[in-house]
Amino acid sequence: MTNPDHNAIARLEERFLQQKAAYLKTPHTPVAERLELLQAIPGMVLGNAKRLAEALNSDYGYHPTLTTYAHDIVSVAARAQYAIKMLPEWTARDYREIESHIYGGSKAYIEYQPKGVIGNMPAWNFPVELTVGPLCEMLAAGNRAIIKPSEQTPAVGEVLEEIIGATFDADRVAVVNGGIDLARHFSTLQWDHLLYTGSTAIGSEVMCNAAKNLVPVTLELGGKNPTVFTEEALTPANIRTMIGAKMTKNGQLCINVDHCYVPASTLDRFIQMIRAYVEESVGDYTLAPQICAVINTRQFDRLNRYLDDARQRGTQIIELGSPAQRGDENAPSRMPLTLVLNPEQDSLLGQNEIFGPILPIYTYTDFDQVIGSIQSGERPLGIYIYSEQQQLVDKLRQNTSSGGFCVNAAVLQGAQESMGFGGVGKSGMGRHHGIEGFREFSNPRGCVEMAKDSNLDLILSPHGEVTREFLKQATGGLLD
Repeated sequence: MTNPDHNAIARLEERFLQQKAAYLKTPHTPVAERLELLQAIPGMVLGNAKRLAEALNSDYGYHPTLTTYAHDIVSVAARAQYAIKMLPEWTARDYREIESHIYGGSKAYIEYQPKGVIGNMPAWNFPVELTVGPLCEMLAAGNRAIIKPSEQTPAVGEVLEEIIGATFDADRVAVVNGGIDLARHFSTLQWDHLLYTGSTAIGSEVMCNAAKNLVPVTLELGGKNPTVFTEEALTPANIRTMIGAKMTKNGQLCINVDHCYVPASTLDRFIQMIRAYVEESVGDYTLAPQICAVINTRQFDRLNRYLDDARQRGTQIIELGSPAQRGDENAPSRMPLTLVLNPEQDSLLGQNEIFGPILPIYTYTDFDQVIGSIQSGERPLGIYIYSEQQQLVDKLRQNTSSGGFCVNAAVLQGAQESMGFGGVGKSGMGRHHGIEGFREFSNPRGCVEMAKDSNLDLILSPHGEVTREFLKQATGGLLD
């Protein structure tokens, strides 16, 4: 174990014990205090937006400032504002029906109480949004939180540790930076809840570690998100929204378009429309200032292994932009938007989440082929369809399962503050964002307040003739 990680683990253990003690001392955080905590978030991220953008640019080698502001700053501020607006409604008691002939005027309700101390292990692709975004619902639910930023974005991690430390008391929210050893240790602690965002493989390890302590987990993982086009939906507007989504973070987005299905007769037109839009909107995709870099050489090499495998199989590949450039300490890693036509299903592109500027395109002649192909794989984080044929939209929706589903759009299910976001199966479990996030990080405690006019003799032990008569009436004589 490296000395820096040894020290980081010691800091983590210290913060963990500190927050556990603070929670036990004050297990219920008043709504007024939660509002104050949430109100600090917009100012924190907006006031440090330039520093965070510079840090993201440093970690990626190149990351456009506007991309940072749109996806890692403003989105977080909006999420906090939504939680502030909705908190009184979220925290209200959820009253349930009760059998008045037994319980009289008694009350039954769900009370959402804080779980306690929550751990958050965010991914590197949205290092601010995935750190501070879920924190909004964690704080709304009255919890305390410790965050371990990704070791692949160390500059952002340093800024987050500083600004969060300046905004919140350490016994409420803390950031601990470190490497792989810290990450592995993080999931072994006895959290009251653990959120992990990243790959399915690491998510499995995190869940195994958490299971040893029976820690509940929220796993936001990945998947091969398909996008389906029907013939009439091949329009410039739809191409723009699909490719615009693919351009987001240069494809380095868990809910991004992974691959497309298009009618075989439209393939050439589909390619030409993509080419035209890319050239019109950004010019040379590889060098375009609007497109962020591939974060590091590790990810760059992974993507190129996928392409090399496709080339060796004789698969047709179309590069939109100048040749790829592997980065070094002086230059970022860049790639063209690369279209791959009908790669084999057992290829690296067919089997692995792409997470980059590569777009496999599969052709079909019958819509049932598309449904069969999607059903044969793991359930994805998102399924997207561009179509004006409602019967086909409904057919796809009803015969597939995914974390989210968009019609004539892509990825937008993850951009709604009001709607829970998450996966299913190997693309994840649990939800954050909105009321689903608040409830994810809450303990829904069932409460009963007994009234004096209740008649518990009907159900209390020892059971006798009163109970017998009650059961006889309740079952229409079936139990006599």
